[in-house]
Amino acid sequence: MGILSKIITAVKGHATEAGEAIVDANALTILDQEIRDADSEIRKSRDNLASVMAKRQLTADKLAGKIAELEGDISTDEGLVKEYDSSIESLRKSIAEADDRIKRMKVKVDVVKAREHVIRASQAASQANVGANSKVGSALESLERLQQRQAEQQAKLKAADQLAKEGTDAGLEDKLKAAGIVSGGASAQDVLARFRKPQ
Repeated sequence: MGILSKIITAVKGHATEAGEAIVDANALTILDQEIRDADSEIRKSRDNLASVMAKRQLTADKLAGKIAELEGDISTDEGLVKEYDSSIESLRKSIAEADDRIKRMKVKVDVVKAREHVIRASQAASQANVGANSKVGSALESLERLQQRQAEQQAKLKAADQLAKEGTDAGLEDKLKAAGIVSGGASAQDVLARFRKPQ
């Protein structure tokens, strides 16, 4: 080690000894100051604690307010949900009832339509029957007239044959005139020939 280093070390040693002497001489003063410094630090810590506790209380109060507000919102929303549920149930019931009424109405309409078709068909059939009956009645009348005419012709023919068998043409003509079979200039032979022709 060099001389300079030894000198520096010596100086440090003397300084340390001098410092220790000073400390020893002022030990109580130093202790009081350290106590004061400690108290000051404790007060600062207490102030910091109070500040933290105050902030915590404010935060807790704010949180409690938010919770209360949230609970109020929850209660309000729950009420709204119940109202929605009630409205949904009521609407579903109304829709089901309306559907049922519409179904019953459709059935009734189908019945009315079917009945209307039956009535129209019956009316058409009735009108057809009336027309057919009218035509049948007319045909029957025509048939009756034809049958009457044929009967009259057969009677006249029979009378003419009978009269022809009974005597001469003159007597036959008189009898035919008397029977209303001949009139005017027609002769008995003409009448017989006319009745004997195919009708």
